Amino acid sequence: MQISARVIAFSLVLLALALSEWAFEFVLPTEREVDYFVRFLVLFASLLFIFPFAIFLVLSAPSPSERDGVRHFSRLSALYFGLFVGFVIFCCSEFGTRYYFKHFYKPPFKDVTEWNPKPTVSDSLFAYRLPENKIINHRYVVNDTLIYEQNYTIDSLSRRETPRDTIVKDKFIAVAGCSFAFGYGVKEDETLSSFLQQQMPGYQGYNYGVSGYGTQHLLLQAKEKITPKEIKQKQGILIYFFIDNHLNRLVGSRRIIKLWGENFSYFFLDDDKKLQQNGTFKTGRNRKTLFYKTLTNSAIVDILDLEIPFNISDDDFKLAATVIKESKLEFEKNFPGSKFVVLFCPGSKCSGELAALLAKRNIDFVDYSLIFDINSKEYRSHYSDPHPNGKAYEEIAKNLSLYLTQP
Repeated sequence: MQISARVIAFSLVLLALALSEWAFEFVLPTEREVDYFVRFLVLFASLLFIFPFAIFLVLSAPSPSERDGVRHFSRLSALYFGLFVGFVIFCCSEFGTRYYFKHFYKPPFKDVTEWNPKPTVSDSLFAYRLPENKIINHRYVVNDTLIYEQNYTIDSLSRRETPRDTIVKDKFIAVAGCSFAFGYGVKEDETLSSFLQQQMPGYQGYNYGVSGYGTQHLLLQAKEKITPKEIKQKQGILIYFFIDNHLNRLVGSRRIIKLWGENFSYFFLDDDKKLQQNGTFKTGRNRKTLFYKTLTNSAIVDILDLEIPFNISDDDFKLAATVIKESKLEFEKNFPGSKFVVLFCPGSKCSGELAALLAKRNIDFVDYSLIFDINSKEYRSHYSDPHPNGKAYEEIAKNLSLYLTQP
């Protein structure tokens, strides 16, 4: 029994060493593309099954005369074997799901987004930004049918252009946010900044929306871009076009890390509830980010579409409200006497909780979560695209301009 146990143990150690490169890749990942979940499974198997079981075989293998030891050895072996079988079943489920996705799964529709040239360039502060002085062609195709094609003109300061007239304006109205602020899929005279400029003739419109940005980008822009260096008028209005997913981007949830936000700035509240920044999600909280990247590679997590964290916590809402408050202070420092307003997008489900926190911090907001059904055909370009169409922006602008110009 001792000889056979040691032979098995030696074989298991060789197996673990053969797989060690995969485990090492997980512990100290390289820049190359890796499947973190497979690396995790290998590491898990090596540390919790292969090495411990090999050591157990060597230390616990009884002699034939040790009957009690044999029974004890058998019970522990059975327990360990049961755990190992469970692990194998999980692995079979994982790789079976991957095989299903690869060979059998058919999505309800096939959509393709085409850009020419690339819509963003890398940036050390924002993770990415719009390029300067470019005309970007954007085509959206669903099931081989062209849904829309638009050209976006980007100015020398990496902003989408808002059409101007010849009248000199002494005030401005800037819109910040993500693709909803940018005007994904609509013409330049159909964006929110353009319609607001039309509704408020004394104001020059500026579009600071960038696809994929979150609440932390509002603060970064208030410090570095929405400043007198880029806006010549001395007074105006800043509209933060908020959508619920900005909170996921602020906290760096699993889907955001998976898709585009690994290098977003990492903000958090310390023990004294003071706002702090520590690099990016990748550098400032690398363990959690690595955990999210690991889960993201799991086909089971994908098929269940699990978002982690599962919901936005009270602390997350407080973080968002604090970041918005700091953004307001930065904006008012740059443009004294100006107005800062948070606009809750139609369809927002987080507006109630966040609006209550904003009110406590004396931050002006308008809640348009129920102004119309953002999911209806009337206000969307296509059922597969969640972005507002020109009619939606025009209706928002009409209501917002009345609010902003009231005595």
